[in-house]
Amino acid sequence: MMKNKNKSKPAAILFDADKMLLSDNLPFSIKEAYKTLRTNVMFSLPGNESKCLGVVSADRGDGKSSISINLAISLAQIGKRVIIVDCDLRLPTISSKLGIEEKTGLSNFLSGNIEDQNELIKRSDKYGIDVITSGDIPPDPTTLLGSEQMGNCIKLLKEYYDYIILDFPPITIVSDAVILSNNVDGYLIVVRHYSSEYKKIAETVRQMKFASAKILGVVYNGKSNHRKYYKRSSKYYKTGYYKEYYKK
Repeated sequence: MMKNKNKSKPAAILFDADKMLLSDNLPFSIKEAYKTLRTNVMFSLPGNESKCLGVVSADRGDGKSSISINLAISLAQIGKRVIIVDCDLRLPTISSKLGIEEKTGLSNFLSGNIEDQNELIKRSDKYGIDVITSGDIPPDPTTLLGSEQMGNCIKLLKEYYDYIILDFPPITIVSDAVILSNNVDGYLIVVRHYSSEYKKIAETVRQMKFASAKILGVVYNGKSNHRKYYKRSSKYYKTGYYKEYYKK
């Protein structure tokens, strides 16, 4: 669930978010959970000006990217202008989840290979949101995300969108999310039931506090009675490809 200091009802997302994009075909309880999450986010970031929201997790496989997309769709459903930016420049997933062809993206723009920012933006008419995909995998993603060009990109997007949602890689693996804390108005931390480890969540919070990042709350994802599945899932993500990639 998302916990914050306001009095609105927490959003209890009691399902596996992976591969479940928000649509009329989803169960009523799931759609209502995202509406509650949307309301909590809007109350946590009051005001009429554009908001930049970062979505993070402690580890790979917590459903962070699916939560990012569905929150963007939920905001678009009430008439908000929303863009989601795939800031995982190592192992991106946004384009594949939305079925968007990825030729060039954020990394190409930040490295100077694309001059016009409008070339970056792709439209998902099915869900009513705009998207900036990650682009080609660069040799040093952290440097690109921490660049002045990235800060300018966010400032420019704020002139056109009500909400900018940045989907980051896991914090305990790389520091990409926290280096943008000065440009992000607030962060959501996604944790998965029976998979996320306490010590990793604690380390995520510690790193974010050290960077003076504003934590809006926690989205509790993947509530299920299939405990054995989550044990296997947790083991896979400890030893899987994603973590091995970051050791290179």
